[in-house]
Amino acid sequence: MERKIKIFKSFEEQELYHLEKMRQTTPKERLRNLYVLQQMSILIRPHSPKNTSRKIVIRNGYSK
Repeated sequence: MERKIKIFKSFEEQELYHLEKMRQTTPKERLRNLYVLQQMSILIRPHSPKNTSRKIVIRNGYSK
């Protein structure tokens, strides 16, 4: 997986760049890259077995 920063001057230029990158890689390579990103994401913020829903309680016009 390439690690570099590319700055685009327009959205169209960015879109063309990514389409060309897709043409240059195989579906297997793209899936491997997605898998690597998924594993990195899991390491950064592991899924908690506890309840992850957020509760907002509003009392007297302010939130706690």
